[in-house]
Amino acid sequence: MKSLAHIFRDMVHHHERAEKSRASEYSEQAHYLPLSEQARNQQAPTQPTAPSRQDVLNHLGYLADDYHLPRKLVYATAAAESDFDVNEIHENFAHDKHNRLVHDKQGNPIVKSVDYGLMQINGPRINHDKVKDSAGRTAMITDAVTRDWKANAEAGVAILKHNYDLIMLSEPPGASREDVALATYAAYNHGQSHWHKFLERDKRGVPKDGPVRNFYNKYQTSPER
Repeated sequence: MKSLAHIFRDMVHHHERAEKSRASEYSEQAHYLPLSEQARNQQAPTQPTAPSRQDVLNHLGYLADDYHLPRKLVYATAAAESDFDVNEIHENFAHDKHNRLVHDKQGNPIVKSVDYGLMQINGPRINHDKVKDSAGRTAMITDAVTRDWKANAEAGVAILKHNYDLIMLSEPPGASREDVALATYAAYNHGQSHWHKFLERDKRGVPKDGPVRNFYNKYQTSPER
């Protein structure tokens, strides 16, 4: 099975033509250059060079269009997950049934999993889960997402697209764009099995669940384009 990096290499010429047609809008965006086999086998630098915030927004907007997703949804997801920090790493600690931290024999909190990068790709997905790229082809999420911010962005948007399509099939006809966005993010953050449990709102219409509420706040201020 081809990795995302391999598949995206095959799509470089397609993306270049698409970006030329939108050159005025994405003038600051560099073409996506996947990691080579040699580079992918090397360790990531200790202090990787971070792109500018505008570079990140430009690339996310391009991916949103390529995957036929609302830009506002993609922007808000990246903002909620990492605040657009491509080097963000988050440790998820284990909890017991009473929601208390679980410690090892040395008294250190046990790390259950780690989330990586701009879209906070969860470690157990890497080299395990498959997604559909923008052309509908199956691709593996590889460890490139831990060191290549564009690979991380595309993997996250591919996951988001899968959740979005499922939500669009399950939401009632009268659902607003905000309703769809909140449900999509709940599935992205909490998983497809339990997303509906995290959409309860308070009297003001604000989601009660912390991560979904954070996304809701980011969504309110994210641009449409």
